[in-house]
Amino acid sequence: MENKKGKGRQQLIILVAFFIAPIVIAVIMYNTMPAGGPSKTKNHGDLVSPARPLTDVILQSESGKEFKFSDMHNTWVLVYIGEADCDKVCAENLYKMRQSRLAQRGEHLRIKRLYISTSGKAQSSLNKVLKEHPGLEVVSGNSSEINSVLAQFKLENKAEARSANRLYLVDPFGNLMMSYDNGFDAKGLIEDLTILLKISRIG
Repeated sequence: MENKKGKGRQQLIILVAFFIAPIVIAVIMYNTMPAGGPSKTKNHGDLVSPARPLTDVILQSESGKEFKFSDMHNTWVLVYIGEADCDKVCAENLYKMRQSRLAQRGEHLRIKRLYISTSGKAQSSLNKVLKEHPGLEVVSGNSSEINSVLAQFKLENKAEARSANRLYLVDPFGNLMMSYDNGFDAKGLIEDLTILLKISRIG
């Protein structure tokens, strides 16, 4: 009987931790940023408040395998939404995303990168860029699937995700928690990631 109670208590603690962890992380992030919060600082991303759970949409990887957001649970994920072609802006943002991850040194293995193509499988320009980004997961879908994805990444008073060239950060529980507008400073992203990886052993 005591063993059953102990197990029940342990399961309850795990369940509570699962739901409050994203809130705790967001609060810590807010309090460690400069006075006035993220909206007053140039070099850091904007918190998505409250953190937004991403619902699975069945997409396809470049190899044809099915992909869901939940496939990347238990790790931090940097998400970039672009087209099947990758222009200069796209290439620059992917470079900053890659370097910000590598700047975490040994901790970089706790971060994955995801490219969501809004217009089908990668074309020649994107494939050329991808040669410089090993490990970057590229996924796409039909118009209905992509519209469902874009709706989840829609931010209030911000340009539409489809054309914003924006970077997003998803926590290990699958919650969209931060965004970085086009032209973001990689140093700010590096600092944010360093703080998150330091205060959280999740992911």
